[in-house]
Amino acid sequence: MTAPRLHIDTDCGVDDALALVLLVRSGADIASVSAVFGNTYVDQAAANARGVLRLSGCPAEIYIGAGHGTARRRAERMRPAHGVDGLNGAGFSQRWKLPLLQKGHGADVIAYAARRGLKGLFLGPATNLANGLIGDPAAFRGWAPTLMAGAFDLEGLGPGGADFNTWSDPEALQRVLDAGVAPRLVPLDVTTQIIIGEDAMAAGVAESGTPLDHRLARATPDYMAFHGKTWKVAGCHPHDAVAAASVLWPDLFTFEPARLTVACGDSPRLGRVERTEGTANAEVCVAVQAQAVQERLIAALFAPVQQVQGANA
Repeated sequence: MTAPRLHIDTDCGVDDALALVLLVRSGADIASVSAVFGNTYVDQAAANARGVLRLSGCPAEIYIGAGHGTARRRAERMRPAHGVDGLNGAGFSQRWKLPLLQKGHGADVIAYAARRGLKGLFLGPATNLANGLIGDPAAFRGWAPTLMAGAFDLEGLGPGGADFNTWSDPEALQRVLDAGVAPRLVPLDVTTQIIIGEDAMAAGVAESGTPLDHRLARATPDYMAFHGKTWKVAGCHPHDAVAAASVLWPDLFTFEPARLTVACGDSPRLGRVERTEGTANAEVCVAVQAQAVQERLIAALFAPVQQVQGANA
């Protein structure tokens, strides 16, 4: 299978970091990355993404995107899971001056990625994608980016049962749906079927032993403790890494067309993504070969790049 060429948008917390490592070690070609607010402040998210990628050997440029949502609500961050710096004290320095997502001459990096035919993977609030649509809507025609978003039969942790990404900026996702982009959503209903246990994490770090793995080992215990308390699992659900896995191994995931709308404004179900009647404006992942994804994900996270690339050939 040919490795995908990607633009990634991330609010780089713990599961985002796992997703980035998974992608690099699986041979994905990460062409560019944009940061968004969410798990931490946007500048810190950008610094975390840069640090994770550089320690992984990936030279992709990192761009600083939106620091607040479309409606400019006060940003709430999942600090019990990710800490103030997004990686529970293992976050990266912001001393590097990173470029802004919106370039000086007005060309949005995400629109450029869409025009070049890169696959899009969005791991945080959809704000940067929604903003890109305003400046260059034609660039996104026929584009079907993958978003970690939605909670349907499962209750998310946001007020009203929404997933955190959509609750952080519901208007952004609604704008994307209204624009005809047809995103592919990987919801909590799917990501919570995958678990990385404490023993698997410890064994992987011990086997690989890179500086990046040891940093991840520092970042994950609080994340796992949060998941143990809220999701009642011995380990964690690597939500964003599961969304990344759907791009790497699409044969293990089943998507179906759906008409979606997002609760916005003053709704008590703010951010809840709901199915409605009408022409499909998205695809939703409705099934996953959970055991196969879990085994492949854990193996790839701690395997040398060459070994995983050979397995994907």
